[in-house]
Amino acid sequence: MNKAVLDSCVFSKLFLQEPDRQEAIELITELSKRNTQVLVPSLFLYEVLSIAATSSFSIQATYALIKQYQSANLSIVELDQPAILKAIEICEQGHEKSGFPSFYDASYPALAITHECQFITADKRHIAKTKEFGHVTLLSEWESVFK
Repeated sequence: MNKAVLDSCVFSKLFLQEPDRQEAIELITELSKRNTQVLVPSLFLYEVLSIAATSSFSIQATYALIKQYQSANLSIVELDQPAILKAIEICEQGHEKSGFPSFYDASYPALAITHECQFITADKRHIAKTKEFGHVTLLSEWESVFK
């Protein structure tokens, strides 16, 4: 695997004290070791900074962390037309009971699909809404991406 799409909630675990924080650290370390290009939509920056703003972690330090990762293997990208169209398709495939994915949420798996790689998220609801499209892996199963 040369590429992966990383959910903002996974990256945020680097500075949030959550139960699966160690898994996120191990994943990001492995992505770096393997020189994997990590793709994220441009909204990733705003999501991660917003998460920091509501936590006890410094927004300045969060931005520095993003910039540091960007200098290594993080690519913040604008969605191109194929990714936008795929995100729209994903938004339209929701279910009355589980809900419909927002365009913001759909942009992550759309990016993974159009770049033929895996989207890694810690959000089980996100997986439930997009699993039919493939290209999505739960954080707790991240090692399967490299097999």
